[in-house]
Amino acid sequence: MAQNLLFFVDEGGFEDFTSLFVEQGFAVDFENSQRKAAKLAKKNTYQVLVAEFSHNPEFRDRVSNIESLLATLEVKSPQAKIVILYDELNQPQLNQLKARYKMNTTLKFPINQDLLRQAIS
Repeated sequence: MAQNLLFFVDEGGFEDFTSLFVEQGFAVDFENSQRKAAKLAKKNTYQVLVAEFSHNPEFRDRVSNIESLLATLEVKSPQAKIVILYDELNQPQLNQLKARYKMNTTLKFPINQDLLRQAIS
């Protein structure tokens, strides 16, 4: 049985890693809407989440774009490996989020595919 991976991209501008995930044996759900990604996370069980982290200072009650997605996965797929892709400029905000949510691996842009492959295996 294939393992399920949720790939959430918010702003993009980097390589699509879907083929790498499929090569590693995952059934991939790709989403670029945070709300739709959270819906998928409520409906399905995932072994891995690969999510792009972004921070917008206009977020009033949140640090990032992925908080509700991480909270949903904590409940629905608590065993999931969490891999976060981020821009080094957002390191302070990512550190805040790390204090509240489980993250197995954080990879900064540009993403090294070998490190990503290791993180999802």
